[in-house]
Amino acid sequence: MADRAHGMHRVTLDTRLDDCPLGRVTAAHDVTLTTPYWNLSPETGRCDLWVEASSPGRAQLESGMRALRDADGVARFELKRKRGSNATAHVVLEETVAIETVMANGGAVIAPFRDRDGWERWHLGFAEPRAAAATLDSLDRRYELAVVEQAPLGGSAAADVFRNFDEAATLLDGCARLTEAESRVLRTAVEHGYYETPRGESLASLGERCGVSDVAISKTLRRAERKLLGAAVSALADLDTDRLNVGGGDGR
Repeated sequence: MADRAHGMHRVTLDTRLDDCPLGRVTAAHDVTLTTPYWNLSPETGRCDLWVEASSPGRAQLESGMRALRDADGVARFELKRKRGSNATAHVVLEETVAIETVMANGGAVIAPFRDRDGWERWHLGFAEPRAAAATLDSLDRRYELAVVEQAPLGGSAAADVFRNFDEAATLLDGCARLTEAESRVLRTAVEHGYYETPRGESLASLGERCGVSDVAISKTLRRAERKLLGAAVSALADLDTDRLNVGGGDGR
């Protein structure tokens, strides 16, 4: 009973799954695969996935997608969207030993998992720490793995993300709307002290660093700031609304 007092237990780990096509594809190809949605069918034992793929370029993406389509263990592959160096695919896989082990111990995947360079990052949730320990022990005997973090879910930063999923998604959407040029210029400005007091970089010197005019840098920064600040203000408004609702809705 002492274990149950801790509540939900969260484990973040990196693992190489030799029986998972996603890991094998990313080990051989310059592509990152993120799986935000998945479902395990008890009737068929297969995993139904929606996979977001990204690569440095179109050629690497197409190579990775072909490899995933033709990989052993892929029962179904349907390309849903492809744009530039990004794509979305509906994939059905045979169940892996790893998923079977997690579910046999009462665990659950509580966040999207990501495959890169042959490694898959998992965020798992368990009702009690001893179930997490049993799962890790079983997985460690079968796979190469590294535990990144273990913590009670209620006391972790991840718990705030789950409780405020919509607000977190709003912030991420603001980041995703940045163009490659806006992202690069904004990172450069932050790294070189443009937003410090006093400023470590002027618009002119920032323009020289990025190879464009100070006028172009100013416009690019304003566009990036508008996107990020707009997302942040929307997220803050939603957080304030949630606090009011929790407090009774009328602020009293």
